[in-house]
Amino acid sequence: MDRTGWAAVVLIAAAVAGCGGSSESTETAARGDATAGAERPAERDDGSQITGLLGTIRPDQVDNALQPRMDAFMRCLAPRLSEVEFLGGDVRLSFRIHTDGTVAWVFPSQTTIGDRQAERCVLDVARRARFPRPHGGEAEFTWGFAFDPPEDVRPPTSWEATHIGPALLSGAPDLATRCGVSGVRVTAYVAPGGRVLAAGASAPDAQALESVDCVVDAVRGLTMPDPGSYAAKVTFLVQ
Repeated sequence: MDRTGWAAVVLIAAAVAGCGGSSESTETAARGDATAGAERPAERDDGSQITGLLGTIRPDQVDNALQPRMDAFMRCLAPRLSEVEFLGGDVRLSFRIHTDGTVAWVFPSQTTIGDRQAERCVLDVARRARFPRPHGGEAEFTWGFAFDPPEDVRPPTSWEATHIGPALLSGAPDLATRCGVSGVRVTAYVAPGGRVLAAGASAPDAQALESVDCVVDAVRGLTMPDPGSYAAKVTFLVQ
């Protein structure tokens, strides 16, 4: 992958429901490793326990399935640099895979990318991944990567969440109730004048993705404090 002019990419540690281990990829100049636990009872999406065990998959099998898709993940992110030149951050994806190795669900359990369009594209790529059959039943794991903006671009000013508290209270005091979700961590870029350039968010679970869209759309419509002559970046929790 030619990274000239765009971001450096680093794989983030992946926690896998399976046997422990780690892997190092010199091919991508990236680092990846994993830890795992024993098989455990599977649960329905509503939280109730069902008969059977949640299976296992080895960390190296996860890496082997997802690392070849890094170019596709980057194609989700790199084009957005034309609109948000300092776009960057970390993404951690939570997966559940069926016994045939196809993806049952995937969602961004953590992300500081701050661009919902790019994040949706990343999820689309992840859903198409195919894994070896897990051992003992469906398996769950997390896997992620970091995307750094070009070195010649000035990073946005970093804001604490408290900086935008008044804007949220006045513009979206009932955001969690209106969108029917809590525990969503939003990252937004704020342009001079207070306009939200872009925003993205993590999801508390796989069922909350549509509600996350609602939260991000609402945040995009807010007027934030004016960062001055250059843009700012802020991450905050909606609860």
